[in-house]
Amino acid sequence: MELGHGVRIGYFDQHGAHYSDAVTVVDAIRPAGSHLEAQERRDLLARFGITGDRALQPVRLLSGGERNRANLARLAALGANFLLLDEPTNHLDLWARESLEKALQQFPGTVLFVSHDRYFINQVADHLIVLESNHVRIVEGNYDTYRHLKETLWAEAPSAGTAPQQPEKPPVKQKSEGRSADQKPRRKRKFPYRKLEDLEAEIFQREARLEELYQMLASPEVYRSGQRVREVQQEIQEQKEALARLYEHWEEAVELDR
Repeated sequence: MELGHGVRIGYFDQHGAHYSDAVTVVDAIRPAGSHLEAQERRDLLARFGITGDRALQPVRLLSGGERNRANLARLAALGANFLLLDEPTNHLDLWARESLEKALQQFPGTVLFVSHDRYFINQVADHLIVLESNHVRIVEGNYDTYRHLKETLWAEAPSAGTAPQQPEKPPVKQKSEGRSADQKPRRKRKFPYRKLEDLEAEIFQREARLEELYQMLASPEVYRSGQRVREVQQEIQEQKEALARLYEHWEEAVELDR
């Protein structure tokens, strides 16, 4: 891969470990050796929703979501126009993830991220590179676009570039003194055997439920009741943990069942 002229990469660190809690936000985003004026930095922060006196407060007073926005402003101050993110919604609460989604939607450059979070993908992505069991798909759209194509167009026709099935040949028995030197031992299963189709069906079902739960948190009937909020948040956590196990199970099935 070759980078185009003028591309400047920035790695997004959701923990903001590079910040000193004692400095003000407007000073924290100043790149080393930069002559960017304070007002220019405040304008950058305002683009990502940190306005007024909030920009002049110490970093330690920022919420998790505000730290994410300040981090994006810092990358913009550095001149980064190509962001790299690895599972950016891991360990974020609802408010922090919503803040991150809005900040990325406002980012003027290119964002490349790896994620299993369907809702986040739907909110942020407009192109997908999907790694499937035996090929890679390029999709113009978000996760819902990918799912629709998978259930309709791709389900009705063989994948492009797929070789036609060859008649099976009878197995040839060979004498063996044991495992050859270049034959690697097969990895042991961590999870019980399940068909890929079954795993994907359960993943789709749980992802749909997770999206419903996030929408429920925004409804007046739920957020006006502390008890209902706690119940929904508890189910969100359970669904996310179940999905994490399913993603790992799916990856193992792709590797071992080819």
